[in-house]
Amino acid sequence: MSDVRLAHPDDAEAIHLILQETWGESLLFDVFADHISSPEHQVFVAVEAGEVVGFLSAFLVSNPTPRWEIDLIIVRATSQGKGIGTSLIQQALTYGSRLGVRSAKASIRLDNYVSQRAFAKVGFTTDAQVRSLLLWKPLAFRFVENMPETVHLIPVDALTYRGLWIEGFIEPQLSQQTQRDVIRTAQSRIFDEDRLNTGMFIPDDFKGIIAPDLLTAATNHGQYHRWQYVFK
Repeated sequence: MSDVRLAHPDDAEAIHLILQETWGESLLFDVFADHISSPEHQVFVAVEAGEVVGFLSAFLVSNPTPRWEIDLIIVRATSQGKGIGTSLIQQALTYGSRLGVRSAKASIRLDNYVSQRAFAKVGFTTDAQVRSLLLWKPLAFRFVENMPETVHLIPVDALTYRGLWIEGFIEPQLSQQTQRDVIRTAQSRIFDEDRLNTGMFIPDDFKGIIAPDLLTAATNHGQYHRWQYVFK
């Protein structure tokens, strides 16, 4: 049997090893320390026979609509098939329900069937709209424009990267020049703040309205479905 609990400071090395063996990535130890000490972030671990065999990280996003974002969930291959992922998600939802938000969300790759089943099992649903995760690199110049009111640049310090999310970009159907201004402003900001990249999820049906040069400059990090859980 596994036990799911809030992460402790001395769980950092175990989480780091799981990240390395699963994705070949390293834990940002300072971000982990911040997450487990902040009420707006949290990390949960699954422990089996005294060993950390999986973890989940989540954080509060305040704009534009407050939500509880489930960011990472990994269960070691040798411990999969035991309901550990489901238990981690349930514990994260219990925590998120106390934050006063109406929903929890997660982005899951189209080919990640294990995660899809686990999230569906606890009540998440998806509109099945295919979204591509587009990422842009920092640019070493200062480019600051008046941002459209609908667009939000959200700093994200996750366990494996520091980035900047762009939200509210698609719905208002911005002109292509305004799109360029938004992306360049975000690229300038991540350069100033020493962040890895800036990005957003673009529904594939909407790619035709994006400035072609922005699509060419972006790295496509895969296709995802957006999953949502509504708190009752």
